[in-house]
Amino acid sequence: MSESRGAIRFDPLFTTADIGLGQDASVEHVVKAFLNVGEALASRWIEMPRGILLLQSVPDEPASGAIYLYDRDRHIFYFVSFLNGQDDRLTVSEFDQLVAEYDLVSLAANPHLLLPCLGKMGQA
Repeated sequence: MSESRGAIRFDPLFTTADIGLGQDASVEHVVKAFLNVGEALASRWIEMPRGILLLQSVPDEPASGAIYLYDRDRHIFYFVSFLNGQDDRLTVSEFDQLVAEYDLVSLAANPHLLLPCLGKMGQA
């Protein structure tokens, strides 16, 4: 791969049910509950009809972000990691660069495309 951080991976974290939410919870409520789990804020939020990309950061620490993707159809949160480079100390500008470089908006628009990227989905 020619991407700056090597291969990308989407590790399933948990479902909305795992954090006590029903499938009918609003998007805002789902994201707020997710951010509360990590005691964080959304430095970036890109919402598509089928998925949401988030840069979750620690308040007042600009280089503390990590990228998450929420599959709205399957109600699953994924941690986005990279083979080469930090994936949990991102700044907003690094997030913007990685979103463009890895075409993450397309994956947020079509989370079903993640299945070939996962590998270990059944072991989550």
